[in-house]
Amino acid sequence: MDPDTLHVKSTRRQKSDATRRKIITAAHQEFIARGFHGATMAGIAARAGVASQTVYFVFHTKPELISAVIDSAVLGEDDSRPPQAQPWWTAMMQEPDAAEALRIFIRGAGPLFARASAISEVLRAAALTDIEVRRTHQHHENLRRDGFGQVLEILAEKGPLRADRPTDQLTEAFMTVYGDSTYHQLAVERGWSHDQIMAWLCDVLPDMLLS
Repeated sequence: MDPDTLHVKSTRRQKSDATRRKIITAAHQEFIARGFHGATMAGIAARAGVASQTVYFVFHTKPELISAVIDSAVLGEDDSRPPQAQPWWTAMMQEPDAAEALRIFIRGAGPLFARASAISEVLRAAALTDIEVRRTHQHHENLRRDGFGQVLEILAEKGPLRADRPTDQLTEAFMTVYGDSTYHQLAVERGWSHDQIMAWLCDVLPDMLLS
């Protein structure tokens, strides 16, 4: 392929990526401001400065769009690697002490919850009344369950988990205490700082999960 063709394709890809990012940013703001059902594709398009047809072309439906918004919030813009590829995940795996490894995970995953908890709560609320949105919400919950299950497996190799609860219950309790709703309630409704939330989680979760 000649250099001119490569340059044209690269430029188109950059423009497409930039448009996608603008739509996701605008959608995040619109969903937070108006809720899932109150937000419209036209409103998101206006906020992003693109045509409504462009939003539909890129994302097709609102459930698909809010799913992309959550993915973007979880991964972040500065370093879009998944949690399992982050340095703090490696540090957790290398730490020999189970309690300290858990604290490394809590602190490492904290920015993800800071970015994604509010939009995840919008999705959770909409899932109560919309079947298609419920499937999207369940998809993200399944991803969280897999991730938290991996963490417990890693911890179990370093020291025993609590023996008075089956692993699936420990996973669900872990997801609930270190979840979007808990983070959002403490940060927004109770006024806790991010550092206060992290310190509390680092205090309660080792006792809750580890023997």
